[in-house]
Amino acid sequence: MRPSELLRRTLHNWPIKLAAVLTALVLWYQLREVEPVVERSLERPLEVVGLGEDRAVVGLPKSVTVRFRGTARIVENLNPGAVIVFVDLSGVNEGSFAANVQVRAPSGVQIAEVVPAKVEARVERLGAGVLPVEVYAPGSVVTFEPDSVEMRGPAGLVERARAAVGVDLTAEGTVRLVAFDEAGTPLPELTLDPDTARITFRSPTLARKEVDLVLLPAPRDLHPVRVEAPAKVTLVGPPGVLGQITAVQAEAEWRVGEYTAPLELLLPPDVDAIGVVLAKLKVEPAKPLE
Repeated sequence: MRPSELLRRTLHNWPIKLAAVLTALVLWYQLREVEPVVERSLERPLEVVGLGEDRAVVGLPKSVTVRFRGTARIVENLNPGAVIVFVDLSGVNEGSFAANVQVRAPSGVQIAEVVPAKVEARVERLGAGVLPVEVYAPGSVVTFEPDSVEMRGPAGLVERARAAVGVDLTAEGTVRLVAFDEAGTPLPELTLDPDTARITFRSPTLARKEVDLVLLPAPRDLHPVRVEAPAKVTLVGPPGVLGQITAVQAEAEWRVGEYTAPLELLLPPDVDAIGVVLAKLKVEPAKPLE
């Protein structure tokens, strides 16, 4: 094609072509004004891909923060579940590693920042075992089931674990369990099966307290010649109730003779004495008044 012919075709309808370009630029700027560019941050769980079934990872953060940039319509309506954050450990068999955090997001958004962008951890072989269950309930004594659970996770942590521990704070009947080592360090990387314990019985925590024993007097028609009774008695009951008790009254089985008999303690509900409280008595009939 001759140069003159090429130039002629290029300049053909050039005012229309120029107008189309200008119109596109105007529309682009208008869209920028209507839909401004915004940013949004999401915290997403960090997933692992490419790891062998007989291997586990120790030391990875549970989640990663991703900051996105894009038009308001796309970014503000972004479904968090559509954002996948992961590290690819294909080829990592065992030992320490460093890997870049990768993000898979819908089209139309730009990844502005990933925190952390790189992670360091280690891969261990998978281990398994059984842990005893311990449940603590402040202010209560509880029984629970099961008494043991299965654990699975990195072999090094399996060897350290000593108990699956739960704390009953809500009194809802079900307690979440977490593996702990001997030093009291939690090991959340270990998977427990089951991972909860069920409270089967609950009672208030009992306390002990020693208080004075006050023996009530004998009837007027009897005369105690000798009375040997403990000066104090040890009680067991709820701490709040025991705190209000300073002495306990007791009634004896009064009759003529020399004998040993248990005392009947006048105690509030839910409070008991430790053991049987006995008294040695020698009682005679009272002399009539002259």
